[in-house]
Amino acid sequence: MKVKEIEATANVAWSPSAISPIYLAAGTAAQQLDATFNTSSTLDIYDVNLAEDGTSMKKAASIPTENRFHKIVWGQAGTVNSDTNR
Repeated sequence: MKVKEIEATANVAWSPSAISPIYLAAGTAAQQLDATFNTSSTLDIYDVNLAEDGTSMKKAASIPTENRFHKIVWGQAGTVNSDTNR
């Protein structure tokens, strides 16, 4: 059963349980191409509103980035930490 979904080739991280509402960070995945061969990269933050009908999520923020992401981790005070270089 699907609860929510996004259409993206991304590495993701759920916000810490202390943060309300629930957010999902999605950074464009490194070493991956989507069907359009797009080479841009972004860090997107989605609002996971489980009370809202449907499987889509509202994008709360989007930041263009220079590099793609190998991993994403939520840090202290709700900040997003990432590893974009290997």
